[in-house]
Amino acid sequence: GSKKDGGDNRALYTPLLRRICQRSGIRLVAKQYDLGKKCLCGGVGNGLTASYPVAPTDILDILPLVKHAASVAGESFAPCSFHGNAAGSTSLHVLLSDAKTVYEYGHANLSSGNVAVALDYSLEASAMYQRVLDSPIHPQICKCLKLTAVAHFHKNEHDLAIAAAIKYLAVSISLGGFDSAEVLHAHLTVADILLGTGRIPEGVKHLRAAQFLMEFMAGKHYAGISSTYYRMGSHYYDAGKLEDALRFYKVAASRRSEDRMFDCLIARNSAGVLARLGQFKAAFDYEKKAYQLYVTFLGEEHDATKACSNTLMQLMKLAVEQEKRSKIQEKERVKEDAADAVADQIRADEEAEEAQQKKKKKQSKKKKK
Repeated sequence: GSKKDGGDNRALYTPLLRRICQRSGIRLVAKQYDLGKKCLCGGVGNGLTASYPVAPTDILDILPLVKHAASVAGESFAPCSFHGNAAGSTSLHVLLSDAKTVYEYGHANLSSGNVAVALDYSLEASAMYQRVLDSPIHPQICKCLKLTAVAHFHKNEHDLAIAAAIKYLAVSISLGGFDSAEVLHAHLTVADILLGTGRIPEGVKHLRAAQFLMEFMAGKHYAGISSTYYRMGSHYYDAGKLEDALRFYKVAASRRSEDRMFDCLIARNSAGVLARLGQFKAAFDYEKKAYQLYVTFLGEEHDATKACSNTLMQLMKLAVEQEKRSKIQEKERVKEDAADAVADQIRADEEAEEAQQKKKKKQSKKKKK
């Protein structure tokens, strides 16, 4: 990782370093590299270990690459295979028109609502690919697993859906590492299925993993980060953890979003959390922000704007009443403090008088002697 990746610099050094390693076949030690600052390239006189921040001792291995026209995701180079089984490579397309057609039929049927048919097609396509590859580790099988998981979920076969989604995540990690785009989609798929089946804690863990990968690979300005924080805040809100929910909403509001209406949802939900916490003045401010956005984008006559206006009036009344109560309580507290100060002063005077009387008695006894 890099300390600079989390700052305002738009260059994402860690993903860039990973991309260079993938294109050149270099494998580095997984550790914290101080990227984005001055570097040092060691020469013959300085010694090979003098380079910084990546030293020659950080290089674990160099994999040979081969140019291949059938490599996946538009990559022109793929890891070289020495056993001669080109079809079994995890980085190459398998040119099976029948399997591709079956998968596309399954995807089309899922989109049209024919879940049972889509499930049959996805399982058949996966079986066809595995018979050719003799291995489940391949991008095409990965797509089939995702389709299978979604189809099982829509058929309310939750256990099978979770099992297929976990396999989809495992295959994605095996293919591209933990920080690939496919792993990000796999974490979101697993999170959606777990949250949809009521397994909230496990689902939130995968949602947090997806949020981490978004920021790690695309930076903090990635458009999908705001919605992910918002979703996590909503789940914490439903669980009754209001402070945590408010914290996630604040982070979601601070991140970039392509949908301005999304800012309205964040503001309204933040107002709801603050209202439940009894902070009506702050809740009124958030609701006012949401109302202004609704008026700007939807107009004053829209149902959402009217509902927001009604909530705004209620929060204003509650904030005024709370302010009045706080002022009354403040006055009572001042009176109590003044009364306590008077009582302390009286007590101190009495103690001083008693001490003076005791001193006089001692002096009178000494005179008699």
